[in-house]
Amino acid sequence: MKYDCTVSHMTKNSAIKKEDLLREFRVREILEAACRVVAQYGFQGATIDRVAEEAKIAKGTVYLYFHNKDEMLKAAVEQGIENFTTQLRAEVAKVRAPLEKLCRLVEASLKLSDAHRDFFKTLLLERNFLAASPNHPEAALMLDLHLAHIRFIEETIQEGVGAGVFRPHNTEAAAFALNEAIRGCFQQRALGLTARPVAEDADILLDIFFHGVLNYPNRNVTRISHNTQEEQVS
Repeated sequence: MKYDCTVSHMTKNSAIKKEDLLREFRVREILEAACRVVAQYGFQGATIDRVAEEAKIAKGTVYLYFHNKDEMLKAAVEQGIENFTTQLRAEVAKVRAPLEKLCRLVEASLKLSDAHRDFFKTLLLERNFLAASPNHPEAALMLDLHLAHIRFIEETIQEGVGAGVFRPHNTEAAAFALNEAIRGCFQQRALGLTARPVAEDADILLDIFFHGVLNYPNRNVTRISHNTQEEQVS
C-alpha cells in the first residue's frame, strides 16, 4: 500500500507539472501571436479573433488565460519589453570594458529594435496605450520594467565613471537622456527617414552623447544664463 501511495503521489505531481508547462507554453504562444498582430494592425486593430487566428487556436482558448483584450495586450507588451531587455543584457555581458559595454548597449538596442521593428514602432507611436498614471495598478509593472531598463543603462555608465573612463556627473539623468536618444534614433529608422546601417547610426548617437555639439576649439561660445536668460559670452 505504501508503494502504491508513493506512485500515486508522484503521478499527481507529474500531472500538475505537465499542466503548468502546458499553460506556460500556451500563454507564451498567445502573447507572441498578440505581438505579431499588434505589429500588423496596431493596438486598436489587435482583436481576440485575430490573435486566436494568428496562434492557430480557438478563440475560447484565449479566454482561458486572459479575461479580455486589454489584459492580453498589456501582457503581450510586457513580454515584448522583457524579451528585449533580456537579450540586451546578454549582448552587453559579452564585453568587459566599460566604454565597450556602453557602445554595445547602444548598437544592440538599435539592432534588437530593428529585429522587431513593427512591434516597437507601434509601441512608440501609440504611447497612449501605456500612458496611465504611474500610480495606477495596471501601470505599475510597466513602470517597473522601464525603470529597471534605465537602471541598467545607469549602472553601465556608473561603471565607466568608476573606471575613470567617464567624468563624474549625474548618471541617472544621463541614463534617461541616452535612452530617449536611442528611442529617437529608432523612431527615425522606423519611420523610414534614414537607410543608414545600425552601426553607423550607433556611431552618430554615441559621438553626440560623448562629445556633444559644441565646437571646443572655438573659445567664444555663446550661452544662455539660466538666471538672467540673457546671452553671455564665455
